[in-house]
Amino acid sequence: MPSLSYQERSLYGELLADLAVFVPYFILIHSGHPSISFIAGSITILILAQIILQSIIAIATRNRLKDERDRLIALRGYRSGYFTVVSLMLVGMALLWVHSMHDELNAGHMGLHFLSVFFAVLMLAEVVKTVAQLIAYRRPL
Repeated sequence: MPSLSYQERSLYGELLADLAVFVPYFILIHSGHPSISFIAGSITILILAQIILQSIIAIATRNRLKDERDRLIALRGYRSGYFTVVSLMLVGMALLWVHSMHDELNAGHMGLHFLSVFFAVLMLAEVVKTVAQLIAYRRPL
């Protein structure tokens, strides 16, 4: 197996931090109603984990240069993430509309529910972006 470039190590670190926060978030979100402090805490933990992991990877890696291939892979990853956000937001809005048509929405929890779903959509899009970039690095030219 060839040695990993700085960009690949950075992506694996990003994926590790994302999954370390997202998996418990998804598990705990289904156990009860989310709170603003829970969502804010998850975001804070994710930011701190990213800072620590990326700092360690940057210190341990000597060659951090980017070439044209790295830029193209990043663009492909962001395109995948964008399509994920758009698709899941459309599905989420459609489901919100269906629930509102059947009077199954509690107006008191709608804002918090939307915030939680939007955060989950962003998390899934971030994972899709990172995985798409990692797959692109493993493909031959």
